[in-house]
Amino acid sequence: MRMPQKSAFGVYAALTSQIASLAALVTFEELRGHDLALQIAAFGGDPKAPGAEAVIGDVTVFAVLVMGVVVTTAAAAATYLSWLASAAGVRKLTATAAWLIPLVNLVAPVLLADQAWRERAKDSRLRWLVLVSAWWVAGLTTISLIVESHAAHTNLTGLGVRELTAAGVTALLCAATVWEVSSPPLRLPRQAIAAMSPSSK
Repeated sequence: MRMPQKSAFGVYAALTSQIASLAALVTFEELRGHDLALQIAAFGGDPKAPGAEAVIGDVTVFAVLVMGVVVTTAAAAATYLSWLASAAGVRKLTATAAWLIPLVNLVAPVLLADQAWRERAKDSRLRWLVLVSAWWVAGLTTISLIVESHAAHTNLTGLGVRELTAAGVTALLCAATVWEVSSPPLRLPRQAIAAMSPSSK
């Protein structure tokens, strides 16, 4: 079965763009987020209030960065779902539902990824299970951190270096699972196989 390697590279590019845009937003938050949040709160979010004009530039930059994260995250999700559907041999609607239906999405995406891996009939099942489990745990941890930080944030979004690190690890592990499924199997030359066979010794 020929795997969608081209769509796999699309996933890598989309994940890289997502983390890059998130890093840009977190950098803005670290440098300006706390002070900007206090300034916005001071005039109640009213753009016509005295002093509001002084932060219009920063607010515009912040809005652009947020939109960048939203767009790149949507692109990463779309490219991954397209790859997953092709790799697992299911419809895109099925792959999308596996990620969106509450409770089901706690296990279904992992099962689909495992199905995609089994379609390849590769070796090292234990290594694969460790990799896909690490990816999923990292993803759930990232979501938990984002929800927690948003509830008690002192800047604009609650995002910080901790959340960026967790998201980066999750993206890296996600890319690793895609690579594990999509990369062509290693084929040794016939001469090497013959040299390793007991009959040649």
